[in-house]
Amino acid sequence: MAVTKIDKSQLKVGMFVEAIEGVWQDSSTLGRRFTIRSGHEIDLIVNSNISGVFINTALGQNASGSPLHPAKNIASATRQDKFETAAKIQGHAAEARSLIGDIFDGRAVTVESFTPLVNDVARTMEENPSLYIGMSRLRSRDNATFVHSLSVAALLLHFGRSMQMDDETVQHLCMAGMLHDIGKLSIPKQILQKQGPLNAAERNVVEQHPGLGYELLSANLNMPKLVLDICRSHHERLDGKGYPDRLMADAISPEVRMSTICDVFDALTSARPYKKGWSSPQALSWMMCREDQFDKGLMWRFVLSLDPEMTKGIL
Repeated sequence: MAVTKIDKSQLKVGMFVEAIEGVWQDSSTLGRRFTIRSGHEIDLIVNSNISGVFINTALGQNASGSPLHPAKNIASATRQDKFETAAKIQGHAAEARSLIGDIFDGRAVTVESFTPLVNDVARTMEENPSLYIGMSRLRSRDNATFVHSLSVAALLLHFGRSMQMDDETVQHLCMAGMLHDIGKLSIPKQILQKQGPLNAAERNVVEQHPGLGYELLSANLNMPKLVLDICRSHHERLDGKGYPDRLMADAISPEVRMSTICDVFDALTSARPYKKGWSSPQALSWMMCREDQFDKGLMWRFVLSLDPEMTKGIL
C-alpha cells in the first residue's frame, strides 16, 4: 500500500483517500475510505477542520495528478479489468465453496479460516467495487448459491466499512454474508434450480433454509454470534411478516437489517433462468418504497455507499 500524506489543498479528483487527520464531520456522507469524484467533495474537505489527508496512490492519483492505478467504475472498466476481476471472483467463489463445504460436512472452522478470503474480497472491492458486484452476478446453476453468498459478503463488507464499523464487526459481516445461505445446501437441487417460480409447497421447503443453516452453524463452537444471527434472521421483515421467527422491528438488529438489504439487492439485480435481473436503480427504487420490509435510514446509507454509476436516478 502506497500511502502519502498531503495538505487538503492538494486534493484532486481521482485521488483515493485512505484516512483523514483531524475531526471529519462528513465521514457519514463520503465514508471512511473513498475516491474523490467531484469538486464538491473536495470543497467539503477543504472547508472542514481536518488538518491533513492520507492518500493511497496504489488506488488513485498521486499528488502530481498522475494516475498510477486510477480507481475505475463499471462504465470505464477495460476488457482486461473485467477479465481480471472475473478471474478473482472465480477464485473467491471456489474458496467460499470449500469453506462452506467444510462446515456443512461437520469440520470445525475458525474465524481465522475466513480471514484470507475476507481480505482478498476487501482488496478487490477497493480496486473496483461496482465492477466486482456486477461481475459477481455471473453465475451458473451449480454455483449460484456460492456466488450469491460471495456477492452478499462483498456488499456487507463495503456497507459495514461505509458505516465506520470496527474491523472485527466488518470481518464478521463478510463471513456472515458467505454463510447466510448455507442451509440451502440441505434443500433438494430440483427445487433450488427450478426453471420457474416456486409453488407454495416448494416455497415452504426453501423457507426452512435459515433454520437449517442456523442449526448447522451452531454446532461449530467458534461461530460468532453475529454470523448466527444473520444466518437465522436475514429473511425477517420489520412488519413481522418474514421468516422463520416472524420477528418484529424491535427484535431485528441493525446488522441483520443490513444483511437483508444486501441479500435482496443482489437477488433483485441477478438474472434467473425465468427472469432478467433488474438494474441497480430499479432495485433500489423498489426497495426504498418498502418501509415495511427494509429500514429506510439504512437503505439511504446503503445507497450512499455504492458507486454513483450504480445509483443514477436515485440521488
